[in-house]
Amino acid sequence: MKNRLRVLRTERNWSQANLAERLDVSRQTVNALETGKSDPSLPLAFKIAELFNCPVEKIFILEQRSMFARRFPQEKSFEGLSEKAIEVLRLAQNESKRLRHNFVGTEQILLGLLSERTSFSAQLLQSMGVDLWKAQVEVQKIIGYGSTLLDRQRPLTPRAKQVLKLASEAVKRLSHDEIDTEHILLGLIREKDGVSTAVLKNLGINLQDLEQQVLEQLQQPLREEPSVLMRTSRFNWAVSSESSEAERPADFTSGEISVRLSTRLVSWIEPRQLGRVVHQTGFALPNGDVLVTRLAFISRERLKRIPRTYPELVPDLVVEIKSAFDRVSLLQDKIQLFLEQGAKIGLLIDPDEQTVTCDRQGSERIILKNGETLTLTELLPEWELPVSELWSPVFD
Repeated sequence: MKNRLRVLRTERNWSQANLAERLDVSRQTVNALETGKSDPSLPLAFKIAELFNCPVEKIFILEQRSMFARRFPQEKSFEGLSEKAIEVLRLAQNESKRLRHNFVGTEQILLGLLSERTSFSAQLLQSMGVDLWKAQVEVQKIIGYGSTLLDRQRPLTPRAKQVLKLASEAVKRLSHDEIDTEHILLGLIREKDGVSTAVLKNLGINLQDLEQQVLEQLQQPLREEPSVLMRTSRFNWAVSSESSEAERPADFTSGEISVRLSTRLVSWIEPRQLGRVVHQTGFALPNGDVLVTRLAFISRERLKRIPRTYPELVPDLVVEIKSAFDRVSLLQDKIQLFLEQGAKIGLLIDPDEQTVTCDRQGSERIILKNGETLTLTELLPEWELPVSELWSPVFD
């Protein structure tokens, strides 16, 4: 079976041995797969897709009689949709499965849009402060988890079908050739009673402003997809207070605190060869999410080899520093997710209140203030830092 396995591997600078180790197979098996001499089992195919964060059908060239072609037929509901729009609906299916629901609603379509990170729609939402993690948190608050565990296709809800109908109407009205992600986002905005609009409102989005931005893009003659982050608008990441956490640069105060804390950590950790400190790094968590934290520490014992991409582990220590634009509740939820996945300590530094909130697995939350000392005894014995030394110094 023809496939893109070698291309994906070389993009990550992995050898066949590196890939074999990650898949827990022999190098000979990887070579046989890449050359098309052997087809993967279904479990191995999905393991490969999960590793590269890419749909199975994007890696393996589907043949009419293959098991993959049977599992991923060309759904009639996908007719008239662009390749990216189809991927959004597939990702929406994944979100429904993650939430254990037996349907795909407007909320899952919104999450699918954000998961397909390369489109104009995803970049626009991110530039306005709506990233995948924040939206997932809001969706879970509204609809919670279901009880469906079966791996099967989830049908679209009536409101989700209405979204596609509104998207199709926009295509006809604008004389476009097919439904793209912008048309889907426009449909989500105009289906005002869907959960997706509630999520957007909860995240502080003005739906009229969002609709105007989408229409401006749709009405461009060539309908090119420049990066939203390079556009000159009030949502530009360089000037907006609503940029997404992953894209937005730190404000001055939180940036200075980040440097002060990381300097103190590195100066203690590196001479003693205790592990590594990283800044604004993504971690591939056991639940399949890739989350970014402001600062993280990983002990030497747990990181034997320096990864070129996202480390597939949970850091021992995660640190979030509240910027002028962040909501404390979202940062706390993020830290709790890291702790649930195995992090030992989570710190939330709030320069506005001049406090450090410490969360540890199995322990009560502790809030440290000026005059108190931060310690991380279970990770870094004897290291300590007076809370007051985190804040910006006052020069004479």
